[in-house]
Amino acid sequence: MNPSPNRYADFEHLREQAVELRREGYSLRQIRDELKVFNNDILNQLVKGEPPPAWTKRPNAKDDLRARARELRLQGWTYDRIEAELGCSKSSVSLWVRDLPRPEPRYTPEEQRALMHEGLARRRAAEDENRRRIKADCQGRGRRAHEPRPFPGGRSSLLGGGL
Repeated sequence: MNPSPNRYADFEHLREQAVELRREGYSLRQIRDELKVFNNDILNQLVKGEPPPAWTKRPNAKDDLRARARELRLQGWTYDRIEAELGCSKSSVSLWVRDLPRPEPRYTPEEQRALMHEGLARRRAAEDENRRRIKADCQGRGRRAHEPRPFPGGRSSLLGGGL
């Protein structure tokens, strides 16, 4: 009987060796080098079901921020408030707390509408006051609001002064 051209023909024996190495705390790279298995798909199949050793897991850089964001969201904070409090991006906040329930709205739709109209009324009043002040200023100087202001220094034209 001729030997199989497939170098990974004895998969079960390789799997036993890979699982043993994994349980001893080897990383995938170390197992690959030890067993001379350079195909990542086969390597992953060999150790399938075996957890990686603790030393290969890197800590997440923002675990403390994530925990605090989840805590604040459970207290009813919005994404914007959490973002401002923690100094991280809104997209990070969204990833960390999207599985938590939404907080109850602070206002009913009717109250939101009333607040919006109130704010718009204040803004329009401020804009009207600004227009009235500009109009009064222009009338006090003897020109209309839509007329251009005279050029400083008494020159009537930018081009004519240099000739």
